[in-house]
Amino acid sequence: MFGFNQIHVHIFRSAILLLCILVCNSSFSQQKRKSQLKSGKNIISSKSKKNKLNILSGADGPYIINDTLAIRVSRQNDIRTSSVKLGDSILVEVDNIDKDRFYINLNSEYNIPKTEYKMPDKLVVLSDIEGNYNALYGLLLANNIIDKDHNWIFGNGHLVINGDIIDRGKNVTQVLWLLYKLDQQSKKYDGKVHVIIGNHEILNLHGDNRYNRGKYINVAQKISGLDKQKEALEYLFSPTTELGKWLSTKNVVEKIGGYIFVHGGLSKDLLDYKLSLKQINQIARSNYHNSRQNQKNETIKFLYGSKGPFWYRGLAKKKLKSKHFDEILKFYNSEKIVVGHTVVDQVQTGYNGRFINIDVKHGKEKFSGTSFALLIINRSEYIIDDIGNKTPLKY
Repeated sequence: MFGFNQIHVHIFRSAILLLCILVCNSSFSQQKRKSQLKSGKNIISSKSKKNKLNILSGADGPYIINDTLAIRVSRQNDIRTSSVKLGDSILVEVDNIDKDRFYINLNSEYNIPKTEYKMPDKLVVLSDIEGNYNALYGLLLANNIIDKDHNWIFGNGHLVINGDIIDRGKNVTQVLWLLYKLDQQSKKYDGKVHVIIGNHEILNLHGDNRYNRGKYINVAQKISGLDKQKEALEYLFSPTTELGKWLSTKNVVEKIGGYIFVHGGLSKDLLDYKLSLKQINQIARSNYHNSRQNQKNETIKFLYGSKGPFWYRGLAKKKLKSKHFDEILKFYNSEKIVVGHTVVDQVQTGYNGRFINIDVKHGKEKFSGTSFALLIINRSEYIIDDIGNKTPLKY
C-alpha cells in the first residue's frame, strides 16, 4: 500500500507524464501539417463541421497540387483525391443542369506572355465572366471558337478574356480550366488566348474572399488545412497549385495591333510614372503573391490602387477629359482602349469611338441571347452574342 505522500508523488508524476505526451502530440501535429502543406498533400479538416458555412455544394475542381495530387468535390458533395501526372487526361465536371464535362492535360512548362502582338485576322474579346460557365460556353460555341466538346476550332484567331474570371459564380474552377485548355490548344493552330488579370483575380491571389461563394472558402480551408480564410484562399491560388501557377504568368495589360486591353483602365496619373506596358506587367506580376508590399513602394501602391489598371473607372464613367485620353493613347502609341470592370447594358463606346467597354451582365443560361462579346475582324468591330448574332458596333 502507498503512504499518503507516496500517493501524491505518484499522481504528480502521472500528471507530468500526461502533460509531456500532450505537448509532444501537439508539436507533432503542427509539424505534420507544415510538412503536408509543403508536400502538397491535402488535409481534410472536420474541425468546423457544425459551421453553417462549412458546406460543399456541387461539383468543383479539380485542384491540382504540386503537379501530382488532384482534389475534387464530386457531384455527391464529397471530397475525392487521386494522383495525377503529365500526360493524364483529367476530368473536369461542371456544376450545371446539363452536367457538362471535359478533359484537360497539364502544361509541361510555363512562359511569360509577350505584352505586344500584331493584330490577327480575327479577334474576340469578352470580360467579367465571374464563374459563369454557361455564358462562356454559349458565347464560344455560338461563335465557332470551340466545338461542343470544348475543343478550340478558332484556328489562328485570338481570344481575349479581359479580366474577372473569378468570384460570384458557382463554376469558377471550371471556367478557369476551360480557358487553361483553350490556351494550350490554340497554340497548335497559331491562335492565342490572352488572359488579362482583373481586380477579382488580384483579390483572390491576395486572399480577399469578400466576393467568394462559401463553398470556395470551405474547400480552400479543407485543401490547405488552414483555418484562416485569407491564408487558405492564398494557398488555393498560390504557385503550389496548377491554376495558381498558370494565373501567375498572365499580364495586366496587353496591346494587340492598335488596341490596348486592360481590365479597369489607364488613368492620366499613370503617365507620371513613365512606365511602359511591359514594365506595368513586370511590376504588377512580381506582387501577385505579395499583398503586403503594396503599401510600401509608391509605384506598386499606385498600380494596385484605385487609379491603377485593376480598379480605375474614370474612362468608363467618362470622368477623364478628352485631352488626357489623347495623351494616354499617344504615350502608348495606340488607337483604342478596351476595358471591362464597369457594368453596362450593352457593349458601348466613348471618346469618339476610341474607347470600348465590354463589361455586360451575361445571362445565366446557355444561349440566352443576353451574353455579349466584341468581335474585331478586318479592322471592323461587331457586337456578337451567344445565339450567333453579329451587329456592327455603333460609335
